[in-house]
Amino acid sequence: MTKFMWFQFISIFLILGVLIAVCVLEDNLVSSALEDVRSYCYQIETSVEENDGILNNDVAHLLENMEDRWFKHEYNLCYMVNHKSIQEIGVEISKMKTYMEEGDKKEFMASLELIKLYEEQYHHFMGASFHNIL
Repeated sequence: MTKFMWFQFISIFLILGVLIAVCVLEDNLVSSALEDVRSYCYQIETSVEENDGILNNDVAHLLENMEDRWFKHEYNLCYMVNHKSIQEIGVEISKMKTYMEEGDKKEFMASLELIKLYEEQYHHFMGASFHNIL
């Protein structure tokens, strides 16, 4: 084998290694962001059940934390996915804040369920999978 062939071989392996590293990093970033949202959803749900309603400081604090964390994650996820594809969670969080101010538990819980649904859907289209490669 000539020097040029060895150079091509090494270049291909380096490029392949970089691509694998980027895919692993993307998958970890996406999984971490969506797991964070799911965790907050279940914490909010538990707090609403324990406190018999949405008008309490625990729910408000959890909702504020979820909003802050989501916007930080969303900023990073926008580099990988179109912002319009992932903005629904932020919209629903804003709606939840309004429903909490109005004391509308039914709509609040509906938005919480939508966030859980979006989280599950995002995991399917943003996560690294063979289907997404094709």
